[in-house]
Amino acid sequence: MKKKIIDSLKDPFNNRENVMNLLIGGIITFFPILNLVSLGYLGTKLKKSIQQDKSPVKWDENLERLFTTGLFLFIIWLSYFIIPFLLMFLGGSLMLTLSGGRIFSLFYFRGQILNLVGTITLLISIYFLPFAVCIYLEEGDIKMAFNLQKVLEKIFVVVKEYTISYLIIIGLLTASVSIIFLFMNWVMGFLLSGFLFFYDGLVITGILGKIFPRKAITISLLEISET
Repeated sequence: MKKKIIDSLKDPFNNRENVMNLLIGGIITFFPILNLVSLGYLGTKLKKSIQQDKSPVKWDENLERLFTTGLFLFIIWLSYFIIPFLLMFLGGSLMLTLSGGRIFSLFYFRGQILNLVGTITLLISIYFLPFAVCIYLEEGDIKMAFNLQKVLEKIFVVVKEYTISYLIIIGLLTASVSIIFLFMNWVMGFLLSGFLFFYDGLVITGILGKIFPRKAITISLLEISET
């Protein structure tokens, strides 16, 4: 597992072509709507890895397909995160508006509770999301991304590797957000954000492609329980 992680971290810089793809993806990720193309690139790259197709993904081979893939991935992402985001938004509203800034206000306390619940549900959503995306890409059916039984079935096949990958994903995203908002002024943070998040995407894609149990090797939990 350690080698898989190290290889995934180094892969975006392995050769000139990979570096160029990182630069292109980082630039595209700056722009709203257009960044769906970069998301589609990551999804297509992951799909090829799942299918054990070693041919490279080309930015100009089918922009419409990359955009469509990115759009479906965004819908899946939004569906998993909309409840946590709403909870945290309501919590923030209660704390900042209705409480009047009073720490001991009942609204402030309720806002904290909603923020805590929102954070927990966000972490749970992040845990399920990676293999939900992989299943969608493997099956080609967006409904399969919301089949939690199927997602859990895949996770339990490689639960140790998956949990390590989950922690790495949390670490990468936390580090990127910290760099953007804490260690640099907002201009530098904005300029680097596209490259940081696209690099994170490349690393996450690389790790998931290496640990996702494909159809040929997946053992059904139902079959396990019957033996």
